[in-house]
Amino acid sequence: MNATELRQWLSEIPANTVLIDKVSPLLEELPQGASFQDDEWEVIDWLTRGVARRRSAILRFSGITHTELRSLTKLWVLDGRLKKKTGKGTADSKINVLTVLAEVLGARPILTFKTDDFYQAEKLISERYGEGTAFRQSGYLEAASSWLGVSLGLSLDYQSRLTNPAVHGRYGTDEGRANKLVPDTVFRDLIAARHREELIAKDTFFLNVLAIQMATGFRISELMALPANCLLREGGHLQILHYPAKGGLPVPRPIHPSMKDVVDDAVEALFELTSDARAVAERMRSESGLDWSAIYADPEALRYFVAQWAHEWTRNPNHLMINPKGAWYNQGQCFVDAIGALEEVGGIKTKATRALGVDRSTFYMLLAAQEAAQRGELPAIANSRNKGQQRTSWDTDLRVVSFMNLEKHTSVLIPQKTRDVVRDILDEAQEAQLAGKVYAAPDHNQELEERFRFEMRPLLKTNEGKPVIYPYEALLVTQKYALSETRSTKADEFSVVGDRQFSSWLAGEARSRGTGNHEDSVFSRLEIIDPRNEEFVKFTTHDVRHWLNTIYQNGGLTEDQIALIFNRKHRQQNAVYDQTSNRERSERMKQAIRDKIAVGNATNTYSALAEFSRDEAEEYLAAVVRMVNPMPHGVCMLDWSTAPCPHNLSCFSCETEDPGPCEHLTVDPGNKEHVQELQRIAREADLIIDAIEVQGFEESPQIDYFKRVRTNVGVVLNRIPAVEIE
Repeated sequence: MNATELRQWLSEIPANTVLIDKVSPLLEELPQGASFQDDEWEVIDWLTRGVARRRSAILRFSGITHTELRSLTKLWVLDGRLKKKTGKGTADSKINVLTVLAEVLGARPILTFKTDDFYQAEKLISERYGEGTAFRQSGYLEAASSWLGVSLGLSLDYQSRLTNPAVHGRYGTDEGRANKLVPDTVFRDLIAARHREELIAKDTFFLNVLAIQMATGFRISELMALPANCLLREGGHLQILHYPAKGGLPVPRPIHPSMKDVVDDAVEALFELTSDARAVAERMRSESGLDWSAIYADPEALRYFVAQWAHEWTRNPNHLMINPKGAWYNQGQCFVDAIGALEEVGGIKTKATRALGVDRSTFYMLLAAQEAAQRGELPAIANSRNKGQQRTSWDTDLRVVSFMNLEKHTSVLIPQKTRDVVRDILDEAQEAQLAGKVYAAPDHNQELEERFRFEMRPLLKTNEGKPVIYPYEALLVTQKYALSETRSTKADEFSVVGDRQFSSWLAGEARSRGTGNHEDSVFSRLEIIDPRNEEFVKFTTHDVRHWLNTIYQNGGLTEDQIALIFNRKHRQQNAVYDQTSNRERSERMKQAIRDKIAVGNATNTYSALAEFSRDEAEEYLAAVVRMVNPMPHGVCMLDWSTAPCPHNLSCFSCETEDPGPCEHLTVDPGNKEHVQELQRIAREADLIIDAIEVQGFEESPQIDYFKRVRTNVGVVLNRIPAVEIE
């Protein structure tokens, strides 16, 4: 379907004219080699991270059973590329939700879409996915509702009803936070395990990678794209250069002094382990050969390049099976002119034998082979019960063209189905070689030569496609199979280490869990115990970020500092990573009250009691600070599990003799979000009061309410000095 046909189809629906007018720019966003009617698009060029590890990245639209909706899905995906250069992950999510919508729509026309269809799709999604995944998918369902509504002029007003209740993080439960936070002792044991003897290769490698993540909190995609020369030393401090994900700022990651030596050692060890692999990658980049993995997937290309290889193989002088000028000497891997040597010593075989440096039987065999070659024959069979008979084949000689030699040349194992595609070529090439001839080269095909020329993909690139780092510049690149316990290392090939390898090292392969073998979880293999349940520990790479975030949170860093360290766009995102227990929060709150830093009734009461009796003040503090419930404008210390809020969560609506907020509210003056929220409440209260008074109302329940709010907020704002509580 070309641009004209697509515009015609959209006009017949009819679609919004804005969408119709955008058809040409949208089609320009199609991935290279794909057409709009194709239901599978190769979008590897859309990837920005881990590109070098992937050979293919396919978008599949065939699951969308409704033909019209499938075409609209393609346009929606292309629209995302046109506007924001969205990647494969976003496109996959769009396809997933519209696949479910297609089920709901059935055979109905596209214009019969109604909001209820989206709620039916939401129900199906919630039944098929876990709570968190369903919640995220419903966000794409909302986006689909909006895009289809605008594009088709439909009145769609779907709003997700799914929720994703916080289990852990600042707004979760103590139980959830405790389950999420990996104990410090686990990381201590893993750091110590780096120095154990007899570690297998992948344990040695990934324990160093884990040490870096523990000190930096890198996302796994950031970790896998570290440059080889990533350490930055300045003024006695250590930082790590990296390429941030998710729009983070390119700021070097600071390393805490206590982890400086660990990180230094880990990076140095990894650099040494991977230096040979980088050299291989650099050599492959400069040589720029053929992309055999891609060739094996294309039958036409496979036949062309195998025929080309067979021609080059059979024309190699060292691969001549019939050579009148000499006989092949296996031990020396060269041709020997036995006849010439014999003639030089007057036909005395003992002298010729000594001159060539071989024993008598070897000389006789070489002489017989060369004489056979001069007759245009292969050497007679030297071993087995058929010794001395005329040879018609020669499968045992490594010089003969074969699948084994082809695999060695391409460094790719050839499955049986692929062998069948070119078996006739190898049979003909071997027949020619054994007849002393060269297999004919195929006609030159420039298009195939250019299309399958090896081009090293970057490990990371910008949304605009500009390469950022290549494998030969990366820290985590190894010689092929260097981390495998079952396959021999291929010293002349390299492999980029990926996030799946790291995650698999942590979790183990499902088939081997609990066995303690090389495929089992590292925790099982190294017997790393979780003190919470005395079992082998379990955690994911992302849990390391939660642990380090909590360490920094408890160490007193501000929200802005933590957000900057972890490359977060918004400081509010810190909350989900903060696994500080309520007990620790309570202790910090108590200290802030003792130091007269926190603002609220609890601070005033404690200070008054402390003037007469420190013991009574501490008893009061222990009684009042039992729960710490974070709120946008402060912290509520009322235990909501046993007592409902007396003000229906309206902390500033209290009507008392002394102006001020609810007695259970305490504000952290050093928390910018608390202060900004207080200022917002005060500003909106002023606006509402002014709006009511402009209408001529000087007294009303509404004016009284908002004046109380404004007065009580003002009391808090006037008493704010500055400190960090959370």
